[in-house]
Amino acid sequence: MPSPRRKRLFALVALALTIGLLWFWPARRNYYFKRDLVIRRFDLPYTAVTADPKRQLDLYQPYQPLHAPPAPVVVFVHGGYWSPLDRRWLQPLTGAYGNVGVAFARHGIVAAIIGYRQYPLVRRGDDSLDDIAAAIRFVRESCPSWGCDGGRMFVVGHSAGGHLASLLAMDGRILRRNGVDPEAIGGFVSIDGIFDLGASLAAFKLGQADIVRQLFGPDDASLAAHSTISYARARHPPLLFVDSTGDQQVCLDGFRRMKARMAEVGSPARFVELAGLGHNEAVLRIGSDDDPVMPALLAFVH
Repeated sequence: MPSPRRKRLFALVALALTIGLLWFWPARRNYYFKRDLVIRRFDLPYTAVTADPKRQLDLYQPYQPLHAPPAPVVVFVHGGYWSPLDRRWLQPLTGAYGNVGVAFARHGIVAAIIGYRQYPLVRRGDDSLDDIAAAIRFVRESCPSWGCDGGRMFVVGHSAGGHLASLLAMDGRILRRNGVDPEAIGGFVSIDGIFDLGASLAAFKLGQADIVRQLFGPDDASLAAHSTISYARARHPPLLFVDSTGDQQVCLDGFRRMKARMAEVGSPARFVELAGLGHNEAVLRIGSDDDPVMPALLAFVH
C-alpha cells in the first residue's frame, strides 16, 4: 500500500499534469497567447439594464490602419444547453470564448461575444432570443464608432447558440419585434446546433429535456414553433450550417435531417460537414493553426 508521502507525490504530479494540459488547451493557448494582438473591450451593456452582466458583450477589434475601410462584424452566441453558461465562464480555465473573439479580430473582423439570459434566470426561451436580438441591434447601431460595417454583420452560434442563431435567421418575427430587419443581416451560421427540439428530446438527459420543455414548450406545437426545421423554405437570409462527424449523435443526425429538408424545399443554405471534431472541440480549437472551422466561417463572411 502506498505511503502517505507517495500518495502526496502522486497527487502533486497529477495536479501538475492537469495544470499543464489546461495551460496548453487549444482555446486557452489561442486566447492567452494571442490576445495582445487585438483590441479588447469587456462588459459593454447592450440594453438599458446596464448592470445586468448577462446582457453585456465583450468586443474584439483588429488593429486597423488609419482610414482603413470598415471591417465586417460577427455577433457570437455561445451554447450551454440553454442553461447558465456565460461568455467568460470558461475563459479562465480554457480560454473559451475569448479565443473566438481573438481569432476573428486577427482576421480583420470585429467580434462581439455576447451574453444573454438563460434558464433559470428566464423561463421563456423567447426572453433569450429577445436578448440576442437586442444585442444584434446594439452592435449594428454601434458599428460606426467601432470601425465596423453594420451592413456586413453575421450572427454565429454554437450548440444551443447554434439553435438560437438559426431560428433567428428562419423566423424573422423575432428580429423584427426587436427593431431589426432580418434581410439587413449579412448571414447566419449554426455550428453543432439543434434544429428539431421535439425530435431531439429523447436524446437529452432528463434534466436537460425538462429545461427545453420549460423554455420552448410545454406542448409539441410550441416546441415545433421554436424549431428551425419548421421554417424550412426556399427564400431566407444567407445561412451556413457547420457540423462534424465527431459531434454528438443527436446534433449530427439533426444536421443531416436539416440538410435533407432544406434540399427538399430548394433552399440555397450551405452545409459543411467536417471530419472528426467533437462537439466542444469545434469551438475550443478556433484560432489554432489546424482549425478547420474558421476557414469555413471566413469563406462565408467574405
